[in-house]
Amino acid sequence: MRRHLHGYYQYVLCGIVLGCGTAPGTTTETSTTSSTTTVTTGNVEATTTTTTTGTTESPTSGEPVTTTSTGGTTATTSTTAATTAETTEGGMPTPVPCGGKTYQCGDAIDNDGDGAIDGGDKECTSPCDDNEGSFQTDLPGQNLDCKNDCYWDDDSGVGNDKCEYDLQCDPLNPGGMIGCEFKQECEPTVPPECLAVCTDLVPNGCDCFGCCHVQTPEGTIDIFLGSTPECALDNLAACGTCTFQESCNNICEPEKCELCFGEDELPDGCEEPGCAEDDTPCVVDKDGVSNCPEGFFCSTGCCQAIVPG
Repeated sequence: MRRHLHGYYQYVLCGIVLGCGTAPGTTTETSTTSSTTTVTTGNVEATTTTTTTGTTESPTSGEPVTTTSTGGTTATTSTTAATTAETTEGGMPTPVPCGGKTYQCGDAIDNDGDGAIDGGDKECTSPCDDNEGSFQTDLPGQNLDCKNDCYWDDDSGVGNDKCEYDLQCDPLNPGGMIGCEFKQECEPTVPPECLAVCTDLVPNGCDCFGCCHVQTPEGTIDIFLGSTPECALDNLAACGTCTFQESCNNICEPEKCELCFGEDELPDGCEEPGCAEDDTPCVVDKDGVSNCPEGFFCSTGCCQAIVPG
């Protein structure tokens, strides 16, 4: 779990109550039967009351008396934190700018046609991500050179964070697909300034240089997000493998109910995502709508500040 310095908000779960009235009925009758049925399905409890009046003969004229039946149904719906839709406010997706610009992962459009928009698309890492169809983020300032600084900030230089790692130092050759083939092993440069700037931006289950754990039916694999434009959850073969850097990362801890990178379901027994004490737990639906306040986005279950805002 990362240590955060922002986000003093309280997680709110909402309940919605819907009601339908019964239409009145009028009849002349001599006998009436009534039955009430209650049916519960999921979170919806419906109560139906039916009244039936029999046909009798008028005591004075002998003419049959017209009868009618009336019925009504009322329904009450309650919500919990069990699903994404129940913990977001709903509504239409709206553009979320990054640094005064609007990128693919913040434009309220399903750019890759997969049915998920912006933060609801697993390939989007933040509203500053300009590639909704791939894990290759195209974040502002990133030029895909062989020397990586903090992969999650908005620039490609080491000046502001002092983080540095050359892709050509990784024996798993994550840069081989982008002209940065392995040359020799070396360690990343991770001074205190790097940890202070970068770790707060890293999603659960990733390191500071764009290497992330991803769960597959065959087990956990490590992929470099900047491998190719085709690298995606449904095309992991297009993703280069990488060495997860232990010196600068944000380990995912499912036992603490943390939502890991690439996942959209909480660990068993968890009702809300686990976050740092001063962060707001969040969920985001397929339309990219979350319960995070303005200026924040939902990243692996926790509201994170948009950088640059």
